[in-house]
Amino acid sequence: MALPRPSFALPAILFALWLGMMLFGGPHGAADAALAGLFRGEALVPAARLLTRLGDWPVLLPLTAVGAAALCFAASARRALLFAAIVLSGRLLVELQKIELARARPDAAGRLVHVSSLSFPSAHAAYSMMTWLALALLLAPPARRTLAVAAALLLAFAVGLTRLVLHVHWPSDVIGGWAFGAAWTLLLVRLAAGTARPRGHRPEPEQVNAPRFNET
Repeated sequence: MALPRPSFALPAILFALWLGMMLFGGPHGAADAALAGLFRGEALVPAARLLTRLGDWPVLLPLTAVGAAALCFAASARRALLFAAIVLSGRLLVELQKIELARARPDAAGRLVHVSSLSFPSAHAAYSMMTWLALALLLAPPARRTLAVAAALLLAFAVGLTRLVLHVHWPSDVIGGWAFGAAWTLLLVRLAAGTARPRGHRPEPEQVNAPRFNET
């Protein structure tokens, strides 16, 4: 089963979206403040508290180990390593972004769960996007890949939205997390597909009658 080969245009567009969210969002962005108000409401809070767990690193780390084992058994060790590389390197890059940008979160008085890290990008949005999307791309057979990717995106979107319901992120943090997570996943999968040798490929034998050049 060959690796999927997403177009390089997709991660490029997503990285541009991530950059826009990084540069123009946050506490001083009028759009962020307006959009954040759309997610105020007590009815969704209990479900958000539960669903947001699917983006917690203590949940996704064991899932990464299980997913890598499943890929090693059902596909190949190469796919398992690629999956682990996407998730672990992506996590490192997300943490570096938080430290470097140091964007403040929404007012602590309105937060409905405890958080201690900085705001951009949303780690829950990015981690869930990378983990679930990579698993769908690398584990699902081609006939079911579209459905698996759709389910992964739906789950990642749901996890990201919980961070808005719980008032711990700006909308641009969540959109930036989704965009970065998807872009990083698609880029690494595409690069890996570009270096993979198709199954059954054999190097061309040297031509027997190739011209020879005598040394002079």
